[in-house]
Amino acid sequence: MVLFITGLCNRKCYYCPLSENRKNKDVIYANERKISGIDEAIDEAKICGSKGVGITGGNPILKIDRTCEYLKALKDHFGKDFHAHLYTTLEITEEHLQKLKEAGLDEIRLHPRMENLKNQDKKEDKKEVELNKLVEKLTLCKKYIKKVGVEIPAIPNMDDEISLIIQKINEIPVDFINLNELEYSETNYTNLLEKGFNEKNDYSSRMQGSQETALNAINLAKKHIIANNKEGYNLAIKMHYCPSTLKDSVQMKNRLINRAKNVAKEYELITDEGLLIKGIVKYDELIVAEKSTEDSNNPENNPFVQFLKYNELELGIDYEINTCKSEIYLNPILLEEIIEYIKENNIEAEKEFGEFRAYISEYYPTVDKLEVQRTPLITKKPKLNLKLRKKNLK
Repeated sequence: MVLFITGLCNRKCYYCPLSENRKNKDVIYANERKISGIDEAIDEAKICGSKGVGITGGNPILKIDRTCEYLKALKDHFGKDFHAHLYTTLEITEEHLQKLKEAGLDEIRLHPRMENLKNQDKKEDKKEVELNKLVEKLTLCKKYIKKVGVEIPAIPNMDDEISLIIQKINEIPVDFINLNELEYSETNYTNLLEKGFNEKNDYSSRMQGSQETALNAINLAKKHIIANNKEGYNLAIKMHYCPSTLKDSVQMKNRLINRAKNVAKEYELITDEGLLIKGIVKYDELIVAEKSTEDSNNPENNPFVQFLKYNELELGIDYEINTCKSEIYLNPILLEEIIEYIKENNIEAEKEFGEFRAYISEYYPTVDKLEVQRTPLITKKPKLNLKLRKKNLK
């Protein structure tokens, strides 16, 4: 589970991809779900079948007490094997680390100021200052946290700078460095273009040159370490490159599938991508079976519901009634079969069931249930004026 502990941050990184509803806002999200308490975070972890938590922001150490409170609660509830890692900046202190250790943090990932590594200011050697600070903070982290590493975006044309980071932290040594493919969002797109970067293609959010920079930086670092080690090859650090496709097609997909399995109703289907599919019938709540007026607003008396009952379909398993939206939900395959039956038997759906609209809905299994596709189902055979059509074609 990804626990977004706050959108507040003391940096203004030009490549920050946070959305408008999170960036610089003190909000909390568990995966895509906005939450206001620890119980909701635990509930989300259960629903998604999470084996651990990644705590991020913003900058989590700006809300260190909240961070530790959530971390400890998750550890207490799921046990010591529930792995917890945290992303933060070089502003972390010994006091922060002591609190994180006591709360049960297993792993920490530091993020230096990438813009300082370009060293464009002649008055001050920002590159050297930033690298020294990174080494200092990583060394401090190793005194308190079991697993320590660096995680940065692979910014195009920073091959040498990233290679230098790897060389420096390999001497400490730390456990790993993660290089993430640079991506654009609605909030950082203009900044990236102004820096001279371009999109890799027109069907993803990947930036051109990021992957090449990551792989080249890794190879440069390996060559340098081999060449400068008289006793032979001594690469202590593990290096990982994470393409955006891994996050989107694997990590996100697996999370959605796990969540879908836990929230899907009896009548809903789960796609290979982890989305949910259900059939929807939209009815007019004023049109009900001919009964007494006191029962006229009872959705159980809706003609379509009566039709489902007549066919021995069970409420809560085969279908569900949403009185607030005047909708009936049911298995999409079953709904398609019903529509086909109506068409084949020339049943006038509106006359039989009142106002009648049917469609198939495909949506995310998240709290907001974002719909990605809606397919209308035609409830009657179209009447074609073939004579008129033939005449117009002459």
